[in-house]
Amino acid sequence: MQSIFSNQNLIHLAELFFWLLGAFVIGYYFGTLKRKSTKKSESKETAITDINNDDSFDLVDDISKIRAKKTFERGGKETVNTVFEAPKSLDFETIGKGLLETKDDLKLIKGIGPNIEEKLNEVGIYNYTQISNFTSKDIEDLTELIKFFPGRIERDDWVGQAYKLLNGNNK
Repeated sequence: MQSIFSNQNLIHLAELFFWLLGAFVIGYYFGTLKRKSTKKSESKETAITDINNDDSFDLVDDISKIRAKKTFERGGKETVNTVFEAPKSLDFETIGKGLLETKDDLKLIKGIGPNIEEKLNEVGIYNYTQISNFTSKDIEDLTELIKFFPGRIERDDWVGQAYKLLNGNNK
């Protein structure tokens, strides 16, 4: 008489069944843990939402938490503008006025390329005389107006280069 365990195929099938059963039990256990932790976090979020929806909750005047400025203002709160506003124009009394007809090739100054020259022309800078008359305040204002790298005009010495080009010394 032969036992059912003498058939090798049947032994492999039984082994495979127990492996699958073990994987199912482990998966079921971790799934249950995951479900419990999700329910706990949802209940915490609900509690936090309930606290935030409470009418007695006093919101500190923190603009970073306000999504709509108009809604904030309608609530009787004033917003504070913390954004630096660029100057509207340069002081052409000190640097002088330039004309498009007497325009110099500003690209000869190291640090001024075609794009920067175009931006300079848009704000009214056309010639070396104007650049050579820049003060430190004018340089700060110009940096803000053309959105240029802060300190770059001083590092490239635009004023000194413009003065040399005015005197015919292109070296």
